Amino acid sequence: MSLVVRLFRFNPKELETMNVESVLAEVPLKSDEERFVAAQDAGLLLDLSEEWEVVHAAFTGGSPETHEAGYQPVLGGAFLGCTETEVLVVLWPDDVCRVSDHLATVDPGRRVNDSLDAMASAFGDEIGDRFAHYLATVLRDVVSFYAEAASSGDAVVKIAYS
Repeated sequence: MSLVVRLFRFNPKELETMNVESVLAEVPLKSDEERFVAAQDAGLLLDLSEEWEVVHAAFTGGSPETHEAGYQPVLGGAFLGCTETEVLVVLWPDDVCRVSDHLATVDPGRRVNDSLDAMASAFGDEIGDRFAHYLATVLRDVVSFYAEAASSGDAVVKIAYS
């Protein structure tokens, strides 16, 4: 069974009035290509896909310390709800700002190089140069995503799909 992780920005006042089903209805599925691409292009959706574990390992260096800011970009947050196939967590605007501030200090290329062992463990194989370069790009995307969310005062909902 594979697990996919996606991040989506919400207006926090609107999010407070939503239930799990209405949140999921707002986040486009990949099968709805037009909405999915539009949300990505607007900077509202970041799809970490099935590589989320490797991205997570890059940010944490493999550390299991969930209270550290590096844990927050991929998996951290408060439990929002779940269905039979999805788990949702949320970072409210103050948390998004804290994560954005932390990520502003992160050099994605260096983070990838410093976390190669943790990433290889998560990936189950060696991390080649091309994949490492791609992962640094994904980390830059995460940094930008949080910077934009913080700038807009948005909350970020993370959804793990199984």
